[in-house]
Amino acid sequence: MLVKNDVAVRVRSFVTWSAVVAVALIACAPDLRAQSPRAIEVLHERLLPLFELSGVVYTDADEATGKLVVGVMDRDVEALVRERLPELGVMSRLVEVVETEPILQVASLRDKIRDVPGGVQIRWSNYVCTLGFPATRGTISGFVTNNHCSSKQGSVDGTNYYQPLNQVADEYIGKETADPAYFKGGGCPRGKQCRYSDSNFSAGASTVGFAVGKIAKTDGVNTGSLTIAGQFTIAGKGSVSTGTVNKVGRTTGWTQGTITNKCANVAVSGTNIVNLCQDIVQNPEKTIVQGGDSGSPVFSVGSGDEVTLLGILWGGNSSGTLFVYSPIANVERELGALLVQ
Repeated sequence: MLVKNDVAVRVRSFVTWSAVVAVALIACAPDLRAQSPRAIEVLHERLLPLFELSGVVYTDADEATGKLVVGVMDRDVEALVRERLPELGVMSRLVEVVETEPILQVASLRDKIRDVPGGVQIRWSNYVCTLGFPATRGTISGFVTNNHCSSKQGSVDGTNYYQPLNQVADEYIGKETADPAYFKGGGCPRGKQCRYSDSNFSAGASTVGFAVGKIAKTDGVNTGSLTIAGQFTIAGKGSVSTGTVNKVGRTTGWTQGTITNKCANVAVSGTNIVNLCQDIVQNPEKTIVQGGDSGSPVFSVGSGDEVTLLGILWGGNSSGTLFVYSPIANVERELGALLVQ
């Protein structure tokens, strides 16, 4: 009898202990319900308040692993994320935190861009051109583009500019304030009128920010892409006699070719204008310029995204394999000194 009772006690103890162990194991096991597609989506919805934390890029429910994923800009944010999880009703062990780059809105050279950089679309009257580069002339902040992108070349006519397109107050960016007159004689061929640059300056609207020293950079060169993927930074002004020359314009984007002519005098087709001492760039294999690219900033690329501003594009051939630009020294000869960075 004593033996029988002892066995019974031991059996009851074993059962009780097994139940305790089972409970403990269940507590330590993964939450199988949370790993079902529907359950993981429910938990994912609880993560929305994490976007109140600076540096959280995205959240996701990974149905394949049954876990939640939180993308952060740097690892310092991870601790903040995990501190918030308990109050959101999400177990930390169900969350994987990964480091990722920030997600930027995709924009094109023809979209509204603020602050306004060089290389983006502008409108004047019923036409579109390209903004050359933001600059300061004297004490006035504004921008440079072609003077043929104005109502009357060679005179200050008060042309209004908009970016990118609509002639409404919200897109108004400035008004022409400098456009030197053409000259005759003194080295200009008989019957012609001349200038050293196809450029003008406009005072920027006080309500608009300009990205001084910046040129929009697309996601590929000589591809025709207009998608902005970053910015070039103007490190200085200069000139080149040989090598690769680049431009960014609203029609053909970022293109490049080889400089083939230095300080050429160029007649403007259909007019009596001759632009003196211009530079010519060619790329027989690619389309590097089309209508609407007038005003494009021209530059050489140095280290990384740093560039040297060379001038402003104003013309090209009908096949699009050649463009002509006014050197920056000529632009400043006519407009005066310009701060461009």
